[in-house]
Amino acid sequence: MRIIKDWKAKIKGLKNKKILCIAVAIAVIGAGGTGIWIKKQNAEKSAQTVYEQTNVRRDDIIVALDSDGTISFSKVNLRFGVKGTISEILTAEGEQVEKGEVIARLDDRDYQDQYQLALAKLQDGQEQELTGLLDDELKLKTTEADLESTRDQYLEMEAIPDAYSANELKLKKLELANKEIEYKNLQEKYQLKKAQGISQDELQLKMASEDLEDTILYAPVSGYVLSLANKVGESVTDEQDFAVIHENNSINAITNVIEYDIGQIKAGQKVYVTVEAIPDKKFTGEVSKINALPADSSNGLVNYSVEINIKDPGTEIKDGMTCSVSFVIKEVANCLIVPYNAVKNVNGIQTVTVLDQKGQNEEIQIKAGFTDGTNVEVKEGLRGNETVVYSKSR
Repeated sequence: MRIIKDWKAKIKGLKNKKILCIAVAIAVIGAGGTGIWIKKQNAEKSAQTVYEQTNVRRDDIIVALDSDGTISFSKVNLRFGVKGTISEILTAEGEQVEKGEVIARLDDRDYQDQYQLALAKLQDGQEQELTGLLDDELKLKTTEADLESTRDQYLEMEAIPDAYSANELKLKKLELANKEIEYKNLQEKYQLKKAQGISQDELQLKMASEDLEDTILYAPVSGYVLSLANKVGESVTDEQDFAVIHENNSINAITNVIEYDIGQIKAGQKVYVTVEAIPDKKFTGEVSKINALPADSSNGLVNYSVEINIKDPGTEIKDGMTCSVSFVIKEVANCLIVPYNAVKNVNGIQTVTVLDQKGQNEEIQIKAGFTDGTNVEVKEGLRGNETVVYSKSR
């Protein structure tokens, strides 16, 4: 009986060991499977992340309001003040002229004759007027003397009333009153004639002089001659443009800004202008004029015309070219910048990952500044010769 019990105990022990082995095996298999799954997940996650490298560099960070525009030269159209035939042109297209310089002349012989005729007529009229004034002055003095004589006679008669009848005194007093009125009228007419303004002859001479002067065309401003419409020997009228001058070589960009953005535009505001025909060059300008009246628009939007004066435009820009305008809202110039995605913020501490001398990743604490959403200004922590490593999701 004891032998049978020992045999059953051994059988039971073997069963327990087998169960334990199976359990351990299952645990090992499970652990291995979990590790494989985690590794697979990490691999997939790693596969979804793209790491990029870029050098820390200096550049400008700009937040701007962009708009499309057109280049417009500041132009002055010139025309003669009278009609006639061109006798001389003293400049050519593309030449620089100074303010007050003679551009061209008309044949002025007819206008010279008209001026001399008006001058002679005025001189003749002035002689006649002088003679008339002398005659009026003599008549005025004669009347004044006659008036004084009549006054003396009346005073004598009035002093001895018994020698004269009442009717004689009355008639002498009436005569004196009439002579006083006559003298006063002559005196007013003489002063009025003497103080007369420009006579008709003087006005005609003035007009003839102006017509003669208008046969010479002067440059009202300094600048380059853009065009000349006529040649020597051709006729022009006073309603026909003869020349166009690029005023002071000033170049503007004209753009329309919608009403929702016009509040961000101020006179004197800095602007960058890029001309489509010169894409590799950026020109600097400033807002010179904001039109208070809305511009005509076919799309139903309210727009306001804005003019930008371009500084140092050079000779490459031409009138009518298409351009892009960027109104600078805020700008940080020539600063160290890194990509926005490269900056990490952990518990208020800003860091970037850079490659050290051994090519290993190293976390560097920085102080970030202004950002436009693409790049970030680095105020402290970097020197400018580092390579930044950062992740960029696909």
